Parts: sequence; C-alpha cells; structure tokens
Amino acid sequence: MTRGRPSQPRLTRDSIVTTALALAADPDEPLSLRHLARRMQVTPMAILHHLGSHDGLIHALTDTLLAPIAETGAGDPQQRLATLLLAYADAIHRHPALTLALFRIPGPLPQQAQRLTDAVETLLHETGLPPQDARLRRDILIDWVHGRALARSPDDPAPALLALLQALTPARSAAP
Repeated sequence: MTRGRPSQPRLTRDSIVTTALALAADPDEPLSLRHLARRMQVTPMAILHHLGSHDGLIHALTDTLLAPIAETGAGDPQQRLATLLLAYADAIHRHPALTLALFRIPGPLPQQAQRLTDAVETLLHETGLPPQDARLRRDILIDWVHGRALARSPDDPAPALLALLQALTPARSAAP
C-alpha cells in the first residue's frame, strides 16, 4: 500500500528561508545547502527544488532580510541616510555569514540589496551632490557599513556614521 502525498507539504520556500536565516545568524554555523538540509531533515536536492541553486538561496535570504528596511521619505536626507544605513548595518551584524556568502556570488545584486543601494545614492543626490559624486560616496558608505558590521564591533556605529556622513555630504546652510 502506498502512502500518497502528505496533506501539507513538508518543505516550503518560506520554511527554508526561515531556517536558513536562523543559521545565518549564528557565526559558528556554516551556511551551506548540506548543513541546511541536515537541519531540515531533507536532501539538498529538495531545497534546490524550491530555490534553484545555492545562489538562489542567498538571494532569497538577502531579499527577506532586507525587505523590511525602508527609507522614510520625510525629513533631512542626511538623517534619512543615517537611519537607512544603521538599519542595514544591524541586519548585516545579525547575519554575517549571509553577507559574506553574498560577496562570493557574481552577477547582479538581489532585488532588495539593489533597492537599498539605489536609495542610498538617491539620498546622497538629495543632499546636493552631483550624480558621479553621489555614486562614489554611496560606495564608500556601503563599504564602511559592511566593514564595520562584519568586524562585529561592539560599539554603537551611529556616532561614527554621522561623522562620516557629515564629511561626505555638502554642508547645509542653517535656516534663517
């Protein structure tokens, strides 16, 4: 007698992403398909069926992690930049293995990482920087956030980030 299909699928894309994000939050746990499959008591091929590849897993995790980080759209662009970058730094700090895995993938950024990158550049442009300068400073700021978060510095990054933003963006004249 055959058992037939289970009433509910045992493995879903969401369950894979949730479990993998928990793994990525532990710097002592490897973020690999085999390790994830063992944790979920499935085969690596079952995971690949839902995500396509290891790169697909990393992209799905990155998009899930970064989707809640939003640019507020109101207020001073420098303060909005600080808020956005501090939220990004916090996400990286909590999931260092994911960030390092993302660095190893060639090709375009995951959708949410690209959205954040574009938002940083737009906000820098709103401070009065020309496009070329905004792109350069975007790269400097994002690299700074990556380095600081991946170094797992216990210090609050806000004061250093605010000082860096003041150095990289045009001075605003005080309102009369």
